[in-house]
Amino acid sequence: MTVLSRPARACLSALTLLLTAVGAVVVQPATAAVGGDVIAWVEVENGLLSGGPAFNSGDHGNFSGTGSYTFRETGMTSTMSVTAPAAGVYPVYVRYAAGPLGPDENVTRSMGLLTNGGARQLMTLPMTSYTDWETWRFVRYDVVLDKGANTIAIQCDRATDFCRLNFDAIQVGGTAPDPCAAAPTDPGYTPMFDGTFDSLDRWRKAGAGGFGRQTGCFIRGLGGRGATWYLQQQTGDYTLQLDWRLPASDRQSSVYLASSSRSGADPVGGFRIPIGTGTGAIVPTGGTARPADAAAVARALKPVGEWNTYTVQVTAARIRVLLNGTLVSSFDPPGAISTTGHVGLENNSVGNGVDFKDIEVQPGVELGRIAAPARRAVSPAGESSLGNLVAEAERWASGARIAFVHPEDLGADLVGRAGGYPATVTQQEAASVLPSDDTLVTTTLTGQQVRGVLEQQWQGLSARLGTSAGLSYTFDPTAAAGSRVTGLWLDGTAVDPVASYEVVATGSLALGGGAPHDTGLTGQDALAAYLEAVAGITAGSSPLRPDVTHHAVGVAFPGGARASYAAGEAVAVDLSALAFSAPSDPRDTSVQVSLGGRALGAFPVDDQGAAAVRTAIPVDAPPGPAILAIAGTTTGTTVRLPISVLAAPAAGGGGSALPSPPVVEKAPAKIVAKVRPKRVVARTTRARLAVVVSATGPTPTGAVKVKVGTRTYLGHLRNGTATVRIARFAKAGTVRATVSYLGDSATAPASETIRIRVLRAVRR
Repeated sequence: MTVLSRPARACLSALTLLLTAVGAVVVQPATAAVGGDVIAWVEVENGLLSGGPAFNSGDHGNFSGTGSYTFRETGMTSTMSVTAPAAGVYPVYVRYAAGPLGPDENVTRSMGLLTNGGARQLMTLPMTSYTDWETWRFVRYDVVLDKGANTIAIQCDRATDFCRLNFDAIQVGGTAPDPCAAAPTDPGYTPMFDGTFDSLDRWRKAGAGGFGRQTGCFIRGLGGRGATWYLQQQTGDYTLQLDWRLPASDRQSSVYLASSSRSGADPVGGFRIPIGTGTGAIVPTGGTARPADAAAVARALKPVGEWNTYTVQVTAARIRVLLNGTLVSSFDPPGAISTTGHVGLENNSVGNGVDFKDIEVQPGVELGRIAAPARRAVSPAGESSLGNLVAEAERWASGARIAFVHPEDLGADLVGRAGGYPATVTQQEAASVLPSDDTLVTTTLTGQQVRGVLEQQWQGLSARLGTSAGLSYTFDPTAAAGSRVTGLWLDGTAVDPVASYEVVATGSLALGGGAPHDTGLTGQDALAAYLEAVAGITAGSSPLRPDVTHHAVGVAFPGGARASYAAGEAVAVDLSALAFSAPSDPRDTSVQVSLGGRALGAFPVDDQGAAAVRTAIPVDAPPGPAILAIAGTTTGTTVRLPISVLAAPAAGGGGSALPSPPVVEKAPAKIVAKVRPKRVVARTTRARLAVVVSATGPTPTGAVKVKVGTRTYLGHLRNGTATVRIARFAKAGTVRATVSYLGDSATAPASETIRIRVLRAVRR
């Protein structure tokens, strides 16, 4: 028998059983020790039944195969055939249930075990439960088998046996009962059913039908309308993951969630997720079904006979269903969802039903995955990768151009679940990172006011402000308070002191400005939505890699800042703040200095993030404006210092003028923008634009701007792509959106207009 787990897992090989009409035979290698390997797994109900009426106890759950057999009267026998690879002594493990009868009958019971019709062993069988007949146990006895064909029988003789027992199956050979090994679980998950009988014992049936463990280490619904329920209730947010398979196209089943009772075949309250007809829908008990996206189901669903995976996320605000990694349905009711209750599986077929395996649960709901941790600052005035990541999430969620995050808003590092990277981030961890329920507030600031916000950092903050992607600045740590910010850029362009910029932050950070707007979103909302959008578990997503470039770098000139240098003249620059304070963050060990793309040398960075650059302008450097670039060799953090190069003095006071630097022609850009999802519904869908900017040669960088009506949104390109989230539309119709690429040093600006079809919301 081979246990196959989800495609993302390593395969687990167990035991291959060759089934016959009455049993299973496996021929082991000749070198195997007699009795040490499992040679057969035989079902009692499939044996040759004789000596009385057949009492198949399939109405009791948690059995193996298609049911079990009840032994009550003298002569009742089940004889099973087994083929042994060698003669010798073999252990047999008999799976039985001894449940409650009358007060005088709740005692240790007995039955006979016969081998090849010979001597009869008396099996002693203690009570398995005083409350039910669905608690099964194994008892071991040794038998002598001939090489080749053998029979093993269990028999009731009321002259010596108490009987009144249910027998399920017999394993022949092996060092322990149960030929199924536990299937591995995903990191962070707890198994609910892992293929073993131990895990099946955590479930109980209700109604007429039952679920039987099959030789492939999965369970199948059998015997009519019913359900099996997991004994332990779920509480709080959780993610349920399970594999299911339709053996035939007419099979039907459901997964039950949040039922307040497990006593019946149907949930009490809660929800069901159908399998078969309506696959992927979310059906509130007693309510209107939310059908799945038919196109998404068609893309994700595997053919009949193949295994599918449901991932069901349950929170107080939302239920989402993913089929084989593709989001197929989501339910966001106006009120809170009760997440407390039982998980169950439906059996609604009179014949054989649906197969299930690898059922597991984890507390919390996965928002996305991260490729590396993002941590808070651990030293005064230190910049943190976490602060910058959260700021980018808040900028993205609000549609503002700039976001600031107060370091004291950060309650915990973002490290994901243990087990290595990529690591899963849950809703609970996002709440720990941003524990405050303060809402995000947007306001309009001039460039000079933005500079003023940054100047506040030297007035008692515990660490540096988190800043969103695209915002960078230099500061002089030796300058007087209030004048330390020496350069400020947004998406590579100098911030205009008199221009207006939409800025977002929580109410805990005083921004100033005019006409503040409360977005109604908390920082936690923004972080959760951002992780779902850029690194969620839907198909095609990639883990989020925190930005390790420094948004703020200290720059000081020991001899004083200068606007121009003569060719051949020495240049001295001292850098600081080139290291995040968290020790696990990537660090630059050196910086590379260049002038106009010409390398001038490398200089070490110390443990405190400081570097002393001592170089010279090349004697043959052409005169005119130039950029002295200093870049970290690990993080890519780059400081660009604009200077003017003067011609080197000619020997003897003479000389001729040097040629001007060449003019660089920018590559034309092409914009492709697509609306996601394709179906945008008024007042319901918050659409996003997936924007790809390409050019011949360079990969475009910088920003894209999307204008919809009177509102403008900004996105920052990464590898030529950007996702811009736009507000919900108030009414149906066709909306024009202008998508503009703002250009960079190598790529020219471009613009494209698209149309977004907004559908009318359907009243329910």
